[in-house]
Amino acid sequence: MAFNASSSRAKVSLASGLRRLGIWMAMIFLAPSCASAMDSQVNGVAGRYAILRADDKDTGCMLTLETSARAGGSKALLAPACRDNGMVIFDPVAWSLERGRLALTARKGHKTHFDRQPNGIWRRDAKEGKALSLKPL
Repeated sequence: MAFNASSSRAKVSLASGLRRLGIWMAMIFLAPSCASAMDSQVNGVAGRYAILRADDKDTGCMLTLETSARAGGSKALLAPACRDNGMVIFDPVAWSLERGRLALTARKGHKTHFDRQPNGIWRRDAKEGKALSLKPL
């Protein structure tokens, strides 16, 4: 059997084409499972929360984190009866999960981040300002 350079190049080209196809097929088959994992995380966080200040003092405000999408993540709604001046000024409109942390996005676009505690309460990063927590209802 004689060595043929063009046949060798065809085999290499075919092999690299199959590798690329394999990568695309893996992405197609794995994407739904990744999306469903993200959906379950979002569904685990979505819901109604009481807003707490220092020493877990209830402010009487309620925040709803919805699963419906909007620019910057999913929709966040502050109850109209909220009288906590800081939350009214912040005016959350969206939320997302970023590396396991809850990120609330204000109407003006800036964000604040919360870490989940073992008891289910989300506490704002102390470096980002006054004490603020979200307690699931």
